[in-house]
Amino acid sequence: MNIQDILGAPPSKAAAGSKKELGQEDFLKLLVAQMKNQDPSNPADNGEFLSQIAQFSMVSGIDELGASFKGISNNYYATQAMQAAELVGREVLTESNSVVWQEGATVNGVLGVPEFADGLNIQVRDIYGALVKTLDASDYRDGDSTFAWDGSNEDGEPVAAGEYTITATALVDGSQQAVPIQTYNRVESITVDRASASVSLQLQNRQSVPFSQVNKYR
Repeated sequence: MNIQDILGAPPSKAAAGSKKELGQEDFLKLLVAQMKNQDPSNPADNGEFLSQIAQFSMVSGIDELGASFKGISNNYYATQAMQAAELVGREVLTESNSVVWQEGATVNGVLGVPEFADGLNIQVRDIYGALVKTLDASDYRDGDSTFAWDGSNEDGEPVAAGEYTITATALVDGSQQAVPIQTYNRVESITVDRASASVSLQLQNRQSVPFSQVNKYR
């Protein structure tokens, strides 16, 4: 018995071009035919049959698992896009030391003060790098600490609205180190990349951050 007897007459050229691999039904036909036509005096090992079935089931299971993961990924991507859209016009906390101050507003953020840090120094600078104000750091402790800047300079006068940079340093183990800083910035719009299934936020400070990097919002 040959393979044509098992699977039937060969398909037309058009059909043959559309099917290049054996499916599960074809595999089962071959397996049954193999069992029926084996030599009774020298039957095939049952373990070999089981091994073939296990291999096919594993491949089939992997394909189904891949399809399931793709569905989950698409749903997660759509959920992210909807959640990101709801943040437009709100402020999000991300790892950034760039802020936009507006008249009457207060800039807020979070410092990640290292353990056993000493001599914490927090500075506000304008876009040209000139020092605007040094914030009081006397009350900060180890760990995450919130800070605020009311938009005033060293003389207590309000500065011009615009972009500013807030940096922090501290003495740790005898050396001066940068202190991690997060700031709140308003979300202006979102960008959806279908090719990579990613969502990004376009912030007021002209930075673009992945939606996954948003720590808090308000």
